[in-house]
Amino acid sequence: MKHALTRTRVVLRRHLVLTITATVLLLAVVAAGAAEYTVRGVIHSRVLKAAPGLGDDVAVGVAGGWALWDLAHESIPRLDISSDDAQVGRLSQVRVRARLDDVRLDGTTTVAGTHADVTVSTQSLAAAIRAAVPSVAVAAVTTDPARGTVLADVGPGGLGRLTLRPTLADGKVTLAVDGLTLFGRSVPTDRLGIAAGGLGPQAGAPKEYPLGLVATSAEVRSDGLHVALTGGRSTLPSGT
Repeated sequence: MKHALTRTRVVLRRHLVLTITATVLLLAVVAAGAAEYTVRGVIHSRVLKAAPGLGDDVAVGVAGGWALWDLAHESIPRLDISSDDAQVGRLSQVRVRARLDDVRLDGTTTVAGTHADVTVSTQSLAAAIRAAVPSVAVAAVTTDPARGTVLADVGPGGLGRLTLRPTLADGKVTLAVDGLTLFGRSVPTDRLGIAAGGLGPQAGAPKEYPLGLVATSAEVRSDGLHVALTGGRSTLPSGT
């Protein structure tokens, strides 16, 4: 009887130790998860402050591990940023995929280098043309990848064809007016209230891209305009 009671006590003690250990581990995991969530929130906030045009649906991912671990070492090898609702100048609902390399968190948050791929759909291009020249009706926008141009059917019934060409200069991309035809005949752009080059410098080009980015290429494809940007060392705003 005595041996049975002893064995029972041992079993109960082991069970109690296991229960306490499991509870402590669970609390540690929950605490680590909460801390990880907080750290990711801080990083997300700093990215938005540096590039507010990324929009509300921006996602910031830490490549290759936990942000909490990287924060403890004051270094994040890479941040991946994605948004399908970014605003770049007059261009809205722009798709952005960006990578921030070697993010240092020792005091001031710095980035060693940045690369971004931006996709501007034909719908976004149409909205930008309407915003730039409200008096011009825009029926539809298509692209001609072979010629590297953006084509907008404009005017009553879309009888006019406005041709725009992306221009890369000084690290910025603009849409320059390349011509206007009406019933297949070339006409001055002022027929639609557009001066020559009127959609150039202001057509979606901000004074300065965020994170020190500069445009390195602009390519017209079937789904719209694709722009590649790169940047060197830059600083993210601190605070939450």
